[in-house]
Amino acid sequence: MKKLKTSSLLFEIGVEEIPSGYFAGAEASIRTKAPELLADCGWQFDKLEIHTTPRRIVLCAENFRFLKVKEEEKLGPLKDQAYQNNQPTQALIGFLKSTGRSESDVFFKDSPRGARVCVKVKKKYQPLRYFFETLPLKIEFPKLMRWEKGRFTFTRPIRWTFAFVGNKEQKYKIADIKSSHFTYGRRFLSPKPIKVTNSNFAAFEKLLSKYHVILKTEERIKKIRGFLKGFHQSNEELIATVAHLVEDPYPVPGVFDKKYLKLPSAVLATCMSKNQKVFAGYDASGRLQNRFLAVINGRRKDTKTIAKHYESVLISRLEDAQFFYHEDTKTKLDSKLPKLKEMVFLGKLGSYFDKTKRLGMEVKFLGQAGAFDPNTVANAVTAADLAKADLTTHLVYEFPELQGLVGSVYAKEDGQSDQIAEAILGQYLPKSLSEDYNKLKKILTREGALVGLADRMDLLVGALGLGVELDSSQDPYGLRRAAGSIAKILRAHPFSVSLSSWIDFTVKTYGTNFSTWQGAHKQKLISFIKNRIVFELQLKAGTKEYDLLQGIFAAGFDDIANVYEKFNQLSKEINNPYFIRACKVAERTGNILKGVKDDVKEIKPELFSEALEKDLFRIIEEQESAIWNLVTQGNYGASAKAFGEQFYEPVHQFFDQIMVNVPDEKVRMNRQALVKRINRILSDQVADLSQIKAS
Repeated sequence: MKKLKTSSLLFEIGVEEIPSGYFAGAEASIRTKAPELLADCGWQFDKLEIHTTPRRIVLCAENFRFLKVKEEEKLGPLKDQAYQNNQPTQALIGFLKSTGRSESDVFFKDSPRGARVCVKVKKKYQPLRYFFETLPLKIEFPKLMRWEKGRFTFTRPIRWTFAFVGNKEQKYKIADIKSSHFTYGRRFLSPKPIKVTNSNFAAFEKLLSKYHVILKTEERIKKIRGFLKGFHQSNEELIATVAHLVEDPYPVPGVFDKKYLKLPSAVLATCMSKNQKVFAGYDASGRLQNRFLAVINGRRKDTKTIAKHYESVLISRLEDAQFFYHEDTKTKLDSKLPKLKEMVFLGKLGSYFDKTKRLGMEVKFLGQAGAFDPNTVANAVTAADLAKADLTTHLVYEFPELQGLVGSVYAKEDGQSDQIAEAILGQYLPKSLSEDYNKLKKILTREGALVGLADRMDLLVGALGLGVELDSSQDPYGLRRAAGSIAKILRAHPFSVSLSSWIDFTVKTYGTNFSTWQGAHKQKLISFIKNRIVFELQLKAGTKEYDLLQGIFAAGFDDIANVYEKFNQLSKEINNPYFIRACKVAERTGNILKGVKDDVKEIKPELFSEALEKDLFRIIEEQESAIWNLVTQGNYGASAKAFGEQFYEPVHQFFDQIMVNVPDEKVRMNRQALVKRINRILSDQVADLSQIKAS
């Protein structure tokens, strides 16, 4: 590897094979945590790349550089608390001692509560090894392991690690693994250590390719897609899964007896993809054929023998599936419903039979709230009644991953409509919270959305009522996924429903079994779902978009679809001059109102003594209703534009020339009422724009 002229960071964590489904969450957490940890160490970069294979996590940061030592401001006590009779108080002395500064370093800074003491201190940074040793602890995985005598947790044991900044090797330790300058190729074919000399990513990628490792996931996916030409299918979920199972994809085609094609094609294809991670083959018309493609880790000479092994295992699974299918279809799906009475749901909360009855009631509630077409609601109610029936089937008992799919297939064979069958399948969508909501919009029907929403809320309310902690790190009931699914479904299929009323109605469907439910539970659940919306939108604290969402929440959160609509419109305008002006109006009016009681009276024009007061009141009277009309029409971007254009100049002139908090109580409260009315034009119904730091 050649010496570098410019500096970059290359960091690799080598591990035992990580399960395929762990990478999306891990990469997302790295993108959030890595910049924060590097900033704590005083480093910044222009671009961060994350690449993963089953045995490694690799980070590459371009134009990696150390920040010059900077000063940061530290706020202390209020001025009147820092000095008494022009002498420093103990509050000031303690503050100066804690910051290592003296009284001569003090200056004052305005705040909503008044002038505060402020000093400048040199920012202290962590050593860079802190980043390498801390990031592994911040990466999020569904499950963690402990080793090294139980002191360290990671998803799989770490076996090697190295890091370079330019040509300089970094020294650190993760768990009991000391950093080195070695990497490893593919297991078995390249078991010996491979020397790395610098952070040149292109050279490192080329080096690994010599030792049978394709580092970039997108390159492995591209290769797998190439193998699938002629198989007439594009199971992107399976392609991504397999790409995270191998470091060097290699195709192995196989066949099976045509007699198994009598099984429903969806069941047959799912048995192949779920159980063995092999791709089913179709003809050009989309009909399933008796062939498949397996993808193994690296080229082998004995592929025919490997194919036979795959065929042998597949046939045994298909034999089971065929037997169970014939047993299940001896009776209709709805005749299996009584067996749900024997299946317990969340311990004390009755059976799955009880749950299906609740789902039907919830679907009707949601359908009415969203003004759905009666046929859509009727189909969704039928789907809700049958939603859990396949849990009693032999096929799902043997192949749990087929739940929903089996119910959908059996419902269709029983003569139920396509809408009902698709809704039974759709109740389990989305499959992953990392799934694009636009994709979900295409594959999930409105009926399926109704059943899925009802199912998730029933679980959340039931678990919370039993005392299950929503923010538990273990999350055995999948509550984060349930709340995240609600957030994603309502983004893909938006309709208006009061979240508060929806929760209340769900509680009622549990009847007398639910005496443990309390008002505090409801607020916890609402807050929990709020956090899932932040996750769904992938917003980072400190960004304008994050602040905008918090401002929207402040104006009301009861209609999730409406929250998305406001965010979609306003986030597009967030850097426009008129929007920035609207934020500044909200900020200035909001600052004046801090500490003011909510019982500010109505505006009394007869108390105006200044021309600017009268002019501002006239503008309110002329523009307020017009802006509210835009809000009522759902035109939030236009309402913010009008607010900024109409009030920016008048409000600034008013504050620059008129004192609001005058000694005269009547005049003061009247001016506060004037300011409050302007502030609430948008803050009550659209968003509290003062939460956005206008630049």
